[in-house]
Amino acid sequence: MLLLAMPCMTVQAQDINMKFGKPTKEELQMTTYAAEPEAEAVMLCRLTDVNYTVQISGYLVDYHEKYRIKVLKPEGARQAHIVIPFLKNQSTDTVGGSKFSLKSTTTGISSTNSYFDSQNGSLMEDALGNYSDESVEDLKATAFNMDNGKVVKSVLKKSDIIKTEIDKQHHQIEFTVPDVKVGTVIEIEYCLHSELFWQLRDWYAQCEIPVVYAKLDMEIPNYLIFNLEEHGIQRLTCTCVQGTMRYKLESDPLAAPTVVNTNHYVCVGRDLTAMPKDDYVWNTGDHCAGLTAELKQYSLRGTMMLDYAKTWEQIDQMLLDDADLGKQLNDHSPLAKELQEAKIGEIASEQERAAAVFKLVISHVNWDGTYKMWPANTSETLKKGSGSNADINMLLIQSLQEVGITAAPVVLRTRDLGLMPHNFPSITKLSSFVVAILPKVGSTYTYLDASSKNGYLNVLSEPLLVEKARLVMKGKKSQWVNLQKITKSQKNTIIDAVLSADGKLTGTQTTRYEGLAAMKYRQEKGISEFAPDATEKTDIEILGEVKDGQICLCPYPQPVENPFKAETRKMPVEFGSTGTERVVMNIALPEGMSLVGEPRNTIITTPDKGLEGRIFTTSSDGKVQISSQFSINKISHSEKNYPDLKQIFDMLSAFTTEKITVK
Repeated sequence: MLLLAMPCMTVQAQDINMKFGKPTKEELQMTTYAAEPEAEAVMLCRLTDVNYTVQISGYLVDYHEKYRIKVLKPEGARQAHIVIPFLKNQSTDTVGGSKFSLKSTTTGISSTNSYFDSQNGSLMEDALGNYSDESVEDLKATAFNMDNGKVVKSVLKKSDIIKTEIDKQHHQIEFTVPDVKVGTVIEIEYCLHSELFWQLRDWYAQCEIPVVYAKLDMEIPNYLIFNLEEHGIQRLTCTCVQGTMRYKLESDPLAAPTVVNTNHYVCVGRDLTAMPKDDYVWNTGDHCAGLTAELKQYSLRGTMMLDYAKTWEQIDQMLLDDADLGKQLNDHSPLAKELQEAKIGEIASEQERAAAVFKLVISHVNWDGTYKMWPANTSETLKKGSGSNADINMLLIQSLQEVGITAAPVVLRTRDLGLMPHNFPSITKLSSFVVAILPKVGSTYTYLDASSKNGYLNVLSEPLLVEKARLVMKGKKSQWVNLQKITKSQKNTIIDAVLSADGKLTGTQTTRYEGLAAMKYRQEKGISEFAPDATEKTDIEILGEVKDGQICLCPYPQPVENPFKAETRKMPVEFGSTGTERVVMNIALPEGMSLVGEPRNTIITTPDKGLEGRIFTTSSDGKVQISSQFSINKISHSEKNYPDLKQIFDMLSAFTTEKITVK
């Protein structure tokens, strides 16, 4: 039973208002949401219907979306701003024989729209043209407000809708529902009409505000078989039953309707908690109740069923057969002449040779800040002088091979886009690749990526540090690699200071950055260098308080602030990388003075040793040494370990802000 903050009123799940266009009196008068009293707004009802239409050589899919939101606090009015992304100009290049070429983008994929001719066993290419599009249709947006006991409707005007082309493929519709304030009920309805029938969009029942009721209802002809995976901390109630649908082909309107069997899925979520964005969660959707899918088998016009991607080995071959990715691995580098003139191939050390190749490539092509999966032609990338990480990484692979270094792509899904499915292989979720250098002896790989311009070998940017990436090699068995284990962030600070009798602490601070910390430091300082480490030296001056023959001061130049304020947490804590931050302070005291109180020595860890904090203080012969060390040994931490994690940060924060006393 779900309680809504209405006088003497409870609402059963079966009493959810699923009729749109006329909110109930209770919805209009609602002032708080009992399950989450601090919520700025609540989604009262969300209905998503997914319907397929059979065409002469393919299918169309319509996503009918309806949802109702109640605004409870002033900040909840931001829920009136709506952005609906969609795709256009999705290329349909043929790759992989009878396989679709589903090239992933941030929000969508493309495919050869070919079908199998069962009579002669050949592919009938270009049946659906060269591109597939999506469009937003039948859009309605209404705000309902109570004014002197009467319901006032404010309807979105067409002139208020802004259509934006993000790039050639990515488009969006954006608008703000008018007259939204505290107490408003917002209703949104639209249909996303899609020719991308081979793709089912991910569906999330949860969002940044609590959800009372959400329902996904989709019926798919069994010419299309999808792998489905439910995910989320809270779970949905899902069913699948066999059904039928009748259709008529447009090419033969006089023919009798045809009946096709269907799989009818219904997923329902009730009383779902808010899942707001969090600085320590890579992708909130990973933890939201929802459903993700990948095409497994397909048949067009009732022909024989064909496999799409049942195994990762099939996906490996699709990638290697792709004209943009796999085929370019065989090409010579357009930088071959420059590599030869620079005599990089003569460098004996393979790591130094690889670093020299990277520097040369980056000197010719700048990273444009984007992560992509499918590279452009490397000659075009070189001519343009900039490109995505995929564009530059392909040029890097070709250039490494020119100097005798074997390199291969490591495909992955950047973690800001969410995790790869656990229970089935997926090409549509792949969003980028990095470069692996394969050693001649042994099994230790070296990794590079165009986004680590100011990093070094085995230093990858945080979005690429995924636990599950796939190294794809021609002529060899592909394998899974854990990129979270290769990049660490190391920061070691030594402070040598003297405390004078007037309470002034002066000295030098030397900080050595290694790995990811060095790359971040150079990026922040605008330093362009490809190197394993960096060093920073600064002078420090801290003024303490002198009173009654005692000096009291906080010696830490940069106190640690605990980012985890809440007592409880719904989602795990996900850090950027593993690493250690260590500070050692050597303080010479004024003559005749010593530290007051017992030295503080503490070690605290989470039960799984994923986080560790150490604090030590020693004092002798007019000197004090204070040291602290904080180690992240594991990137992701379960919400169950949150109390221990919070305690470690509380300890470090207290230690770096508390004062010491000498007399």
